[in-house]
Amino acid sequence: MRTLFANLTRFSVADAFILAAAAAAIGFPAWAHAQQSNRCANPTPPPGAQSLGYVHLVFCVTPTTADIDASGNGASAKLYTGSWYDKVSRPLSSFSMSGQTLVIANGGSVSTQTHHSLQGALPLLLAGAGFYVEFATRLSDNDPDHFPAVWLMPQEHNGKHSDHMPGDPAGYERWMELDVDEGGYNAGHLGTMINWWGNAPPYEHKNYSNGPPSMFGMDRTQEHVFGLSYDPAGKKITWWVDGVDAGGVSTEPVPSIVNNYHYYLIMGAQHHKLDLPYKMYLPYFSAWSSGVPPKPPSGVKATQ
Repeated sequence: MRTLFANLTRFSVADAFILAAAAAAIGFPAWAHAQQSNRCANPTPPPGAQSLGYVHLVFCVTPTTADIDASGNGASAKLYTGSWYDKVSRPLSSFSMSGQTLVIANGGSVSTQTHHSLQGALPLLLAGAGFYVEFATRLSDNDPDHFPAVWLMPQEHNGKHSDHMPGDPAGYERWMELDVDEGGYNAGHLGTMINWWGNAPPYEHKNYSNGPPSMFGMDRTQEHVFGLSYDPAGKKITWWVDGVDAGGVSTEPVPSIVNNYHYYLIMGAQHHKLDLPYKMYLPYFSAWSSGVPPKPPSGVKATQ
């Protein structure tokens, strides 16, 4: 299918419409196929980004194992194993390549900021400026115990408890977690905005989830593109699946302090109970905004 769409220019306009309809019929939008042969070469803004005017490409990455820093300390890597709060470092053996696609084995995860809550090679996304992110993923099989996850967290949620409002008690934190897609909770896509607050342990939280039944029956061995847009002006989170608006939630319950936070991306292959071996394939991920994201604050460090 990828080769077929890469050669669309050989067909007539009528043939192109027929092929686009065929793509939609099997669950993949024509806009995605138009970019599949190039991935991040001259990408056009996807529908979720266009809907809010987020047409500035912040980054588009076709990740490889060479992009991953296992030490978590370097400032020039695109990806880092695990996150700052992991007690055990993720081994590089959890990652491999299948052709030009990064493969993450069960138990592995990567993030786009260092283990010291600092920006790496990829910019952080300021919530107050608004952004759209998307991830292309597929799995080696459809066992419901698999827990693939692509999501975002704020840099300010760190070991120094920087995610608080003036006047809050010492150690009191407030942050917003944005789960773009999590597998194994239902038969399709699940996206969740989580409002967190309190002192650890334990924190308090409230989930605002979006799991449309129209997505049930999803075959995760086929590539799907999961996206999320954050609109601070409209106070809304919207999820996108294969270029289609999959529903959204209001951010009204979340404190406005989150608009000062800078978000990074996390991608991982987890499990629910059985810990069955599987692989998560990650062809590309990208981020879009209305303009160049402002630089994050300096000196934000996590303590491990």
